[in-house]
Amino acid sequence: MSSASGRDLARGAVAHRTEMPDAYADLVDLIRERATVAPFVVGIAGPVAVGKTTIVRELARGLVSDGRSVHVMSTDAFLLPNAVLNERGLLMRKGVPESYDDSAIRDALGRLRSGESACVRVYSHDAYDIVPDARESIEPADVILVEGVVALQPLMIDCLDLAIYIDAAEASVREWFVERFVRLTAAAATDAASFYAPFVHMPAEQLRQLAYATWDGINAPNLHEHIAPSSLRADIIVRKSADHSIAELRVASK
Repeated sequence: MSSASGRDLARGAVAHRTEMPDAYADLVDLIRERATVAPFVVGIAGPVAVGKTTIVRELARGLVSDGRSVHVMSTDAFLLPNAVLNERGLLMRKGVPESYDDSAIRDALGRLRSGESACVRVYSHDAYDIVPDARESIEPADVILVEGVVALQPLMIDCLDLAIYIDAAEASVREWFVERFVRLTAAAATDAASFYAPFVHMPAEQLRQLAYATWDGINAPNLHEHIAPSSLRADIIVRKSADHSIAELRVASK
């Protein structure tokens, strides 16, 4: 296995890792080397349930350790409300590029790149919808991490200083999605307002089959048509193994 640090990775080189801390350290090093201006905007995309939020949390923790200020912005904040998606026939295709508020994305990224704060909406995964009248302020920072399935789409890519794509075998991601669906349903047992509450008393196997059908009917088409193709715009590809560890960091040759 290679023991090269992030600063030793040339364009097109690959670093294989078996331990997540080492791989995260390499990835943080790659960002540090490039973040020579502030604000430095990093987009992190990948399939639904691939673990983007976990990776972003680790990146933020690593970057603040050397005194940088870091803020995270999820692209979920720019999803159109369910009522609007329903009117446009997009509710069952939620997550495709056209299910997002393009003008809000442009405004927020423009402000952040100018060193200004951006006021964005709040998305609830429990409610599976935008929270009415709720707003969150994303403050200026040295590094802005923009995370979500559309983070590397054409509308956003020109606003990024660095593009990262999180990849894994589709079979693994499908299982991770099902596991998350089951976990969120279990958590809804004490939250009647949760989107997952109607599924709480569903037999376990039936619940898993519903989750598989949701992946196959909604998330897989979005992955094939929009998310996976956006990896071609990435500067760095992070490949995950079936056990969630980072198996490979690839710095794209462009």
